[in-house]
Amino acid sequence: MAVAPTGNIFKALSFDNVSSRTYGVYITGEAVYNAPEREVEMISIPGRNGAFALDKGRFENIEVTYPAGIFADSETNFADAISEFRNFLCSRNGYVRLQDEYNPNEYRMAIYKSGLEVEPAQLKAGEFEITFDCKPQRFLMSGETPMEITSGENILNPTLFEAQPLLAVKGYGTMQVGGYNIELQNVALGSITLLASKRITGTSGKWGFPSSVVNSGNPEYLAKAEANALFQSSKILKSAEVTGTSGYVNISTEASVSGLNGYLTIAMNDIEYATADSSKNCSVTVTFTAQDDTTASVTFNFYAIYDRLPTSDYDTFEIKATQSASGFVNTALSSNITLTSSELTAVSTASALGDPSYIDCEMGEAYKRLGGRIFSLNSYVDLGSDLPVLSTGNTTITYDNTITEVKVTPRWWKV
Repeated sequence: MAVAPTGNIFKALSFDNVSSRTYGVYITGEAVYNAPEREVEMISIPGRNGAFALDKGRFENIEVTYPAGIFADSETNFADAISEFRNFLCSRNGYVRLQDEYNPNEYRMAIYKSGLEVEPAQLKAGEFEITFDCKPQRFLMSGETPMEITSGENILNPTLFEAQPLLAVKGYGTMQVGGYNIELQNVALGSITLLASKRITGTSGKWGFPSSVVNSGNPEYLAKAEANALFQSSKILKSAEVTGTSGYVNISTEASVSGLNGYLTIAMNDIEYATADSSKNCSVTVTFTAQDDTTASVTFNFYAIYDRLPTSDYDTFEIKATQSASGFVNTALSSNITLTSSELTAVSTASALGDPSYIDCEMGEAYKRLGGRIFSLNSYVDLGSDLPVLSTGNTTITYDNTITEVKVTPRWWKV
């Protein structure tokens, strides 16, 4: 088993959130206070004294070396501990978090790529050096906490360096971070729910018809319905074709294209609602062809839900429509469905921006998280020509009233 040494000189490091104490490894901190090298090119110019300093505006990576020791209570435990620690170090890929107890309020992003040479003593202890290749920044722990910001509020940067924050934004519109503009476009995606015009009191999201009508023994019909959708493409479109209609009677469709947009209209007549028969469902697929002859498709699935409420004199009926897309055409930018006789209207849409949308100002990436996956939003978020930063001193953040919440993870750093 690992043995904890005595004395305040022995401390631990944490790599990828795993403490070296787990393996009986302790460090001393002779090299933890060094600074990285700034990249400056010195240029000699004939006829001018001295050299011209071309500052590249960046720091080089820095190697951080920890003198370390490992302690165990037997030869077997020593061999096992050093083997486990060696494999732990070498199993990490890319930059991971590095902390040490000499600087408890900071952390680095580091790669372990050096070997490990251990000088054992009586096969119960050993000395060696652990060298990490680190990014030049020392990130402050205080910069990891998201701060909710009201429009017009200032953020005070406590360091001497510009920080590249992570922004979490709910809503859409324009926001300014200091002198930088960000535009979040309001693009509607997702499912559409259609509900009839007569609401049952106290029943949320359900609409009804008198059971005396529904249960008369004869099918009842809604006279007319129409769905319109506008789609956006990443390529210039050439044509559109509609296929796969079935289920509802007297359904007609047409689609057209214009540049980067496609349009779809679906007309439905005599829609039967006094049944829960799944055969009455309808699927409509529109296939878009781009100028380079590649294709993408969007499918609308219409279906009916017939739900008897035993405590009410009304039966409920819903028509719903979902849409999905593949290829270079996004799902609908805007869409609506109306029933002319029963006044059905679309009542819900989902924003492409998610809730919230994340903007990583270090990477220049906008994204949302959905079901454990990350989806790029760069098509819907305009970061302008420069990436926003939190300057030294105060930075003012303002945003439109269509943005309901802004949280800033500042990522303060120093060298």
